[in-house]
Amino acid sequence: MKTWVAALLYAVLSAITVVVCFPLLWAISTSLKPKSEIFRWPPTLWPENITFESYRELLFGGAVASAPGAGVPPSAYFLDWFANSVIVSVGSTAISITIATLAAYSLTRFRFWGQRAVPYIAILGYMVPSVIFVFPMFLTMVSLDLTDTLLSLILGYVCITLPFCLWLMWAFFRGVPIEIEEAALVDGASRLQVFRQVVLPVALPGIIAASIFSLIVSWNDYLFGRVFMNSMENLPLTVGVMHFFDGTHVDWGLMMASSVLMTLPMAILFGFMQRHLVAGFGAGAVKG
Repeated sequence: MKTWVAALLYAVLSAITVVVCFPLLWAISTSLKPKSEIFRWPPTLWPENITFESYRELLFGGAVASAPGAGVPPSAYFLDWFANSVIVSVGSTAISITIATLAAYSLTRFRFWGQRAVPYIAILGYMVPSVIFVFPMFLTMVSLDLTDTLLSLILGYVCITLPFCLWLMWAFFRGVPIEIEEAALVDGASRLQVFRQVVLPVALPGIIAASIFSLIVSWNDYLFGRVFMNSMENLPLTVGVMHFFDGTHVDWGLMMASSVLMTLPMAILFGFMQRHLVAGFGAGAVKG
């Protein structure tokens, strides 16, 4: 009886997995189809003639039109957009994790006025929709002359990710036994050595979980990139690929190929860090 129940459970989970993953499978299939096959009816799940033309155009800049006065196609900027997304995602994550780790450690190890309220104020800031403060932040960037720069995006993403990272790290540090730090202090280690050599290794799952959260949020954000950035070469991926829409015409081959390439880095990262991610979020759920 248990065998049949397990088989039924796996069948249901497999069906759900297929439904959830079908859009990605369709994007991969469409990205490998020649343009003549994309609009064929009835549609085919797998291309009859596989082509990598869309990927070649994205990764190698496309073919610049040779006619006089012709401009550079949007696909020529894809690698720039990809690099911009990597820079702003990694930069905002590094800042958020550094501040959140130090702040969360101080909240759980030191005593000061208002200490208990800080984590709840932080998570309250995370609950505020980003659309509410994107325009005040834009005006601030204008006054600082930072518009249309990657630094403005990094600072914007820090405002989104830092509150939750602080909450998660605070919940994780609460579960780290203070006795191991006291033992190290008794042995003659300084507070900085204890933090670097004892606390950080123990808190690594929480740091990884917060980092992945910050990376995914920064990588997938559209609103800040759309408001803050103007020039084609400075756009992040989420905004840049929208230029494959040209009025009523959509280059579905390029759109699907760019979607696959956008998804691939986060999927690989999540696959490698899944164990740490579950451990980190689990600690936050129990202690927070």
